[in-house]
Amino acid sequence: MSFVDIQALRKSFGPVTALAGVDLTVERGSRTVVVGPSGCGKTTLLRLLAGFEAPDAGRIVIGGDVMAEGAAAMPAHKRNIGIVAQDGCLFPHLTVAGNIVFGMTEEPSLRQPRAEELMEMVGLERSMLTRRPDELSGGQQQRVALARALARKPRLMLLDEPFSALDTGLRAATRKAIGDVLKAEGIATLLVTHDQAEALTFADQLAVMRGGRLVQSGRPRDVYLRPADPATAAFLGEAIILSAELKDGHAHCILGRLPLTDAGSLARQGTIMVRPEQIRCVEPDAGAREGTIRGRVLETSFCGSTCELRIVLREDEAVVLALEVPSSADLIAGQQVDLRVSGTVHVFG
Repeated sequence: MSFVDIQALRKSFGPVTALAGVDLTVERGSRTVVVGPSGCGKTTLLRLLAGFEAPDAGRIVIGGDVMAEGAAAMPAHKRNIGIVAQDGCLFPHLTVAGNIVFGMTEEPSLRQPRAEELMEMVGLERSMLTRRPDELSGGQQQRVALARALARKPRLMLLDEPFSALDTGLRAATRKAIGDVLKAEGIATLLVTHDQAEALTFADQLAVMRGGRLVQSGRPRDVYLRPADPATAAFLGEAIILSAELKDGHAHCILGRLPLTDAGSLARQGTIMVRPEQIRCVEPDAGAREGTIRGRVLETSFCGSTCELRIVLREDEAVVLALEVPSSADLIAGQQVDLRVSGTVHVFG
């Protein structure tokens, strides 16, 4: 039995439908990331789990206990759920220690040692306990917010885009630190974000939402490589969507004859996806091997270690590919290149 079981969850705000029947399960001790564009319903889902809102219909069960069934919902303070918001929401008038022990039910004599233990757990020095939140960096504030949430020993942790306000390098370090702590504590975690890279990195299970519905869930690798539809493919990363003739376990398209991930038995027309990282771009040689497609560089954008290229195919001037190559390749606009596709391609539907 799953630790968190969400069944046919619905929620509307006036004429706007935020959730249109969401089903999702979360395993004990796992990390589930709900990802989707702004307005897709992911924050509403989090608020329903936390108990800040009551659903119009559907059921939420956590650890075998019914949290909500239709409009009948258990109050938020009785659910034993931790939450870390985007800005940490620390109390500015309290010290770090005061923030962490706030809401603890242990005897007063046990609270300071517990606060010190939690500081070590989230990778902060004990000496910071006497500081105020405004004396901490953004990453440190988020770690203190996590320590405060852990202090009550929650059975479920909800993360509401807690890394989005941090700089790129700090975001990755803080995300890893928080993820490691939650995994070590064995706490089931649900993170909502609109950052695709963050979702793919953090998740054990990835759930993609669009228009108030859950369109696909599964292992991050599976969802990325075998998306349910072109919109999901494009949301999770750069995707090349092409029409193709499908037969003999291959797709015959503008990029040549490419093996299929899931080969059907019937010949038909279909739509396939190729990820740009599957395409290798090299300078043309005299004896181009089978499967090589000739293209021409339209423009280049230098990005430091990599260079972004826009390449038009010689066989079809209407097809333009956006590829990323090492900047050491030193390709220029107007240059002819050979393209080679590796791996299998995904067929939609």
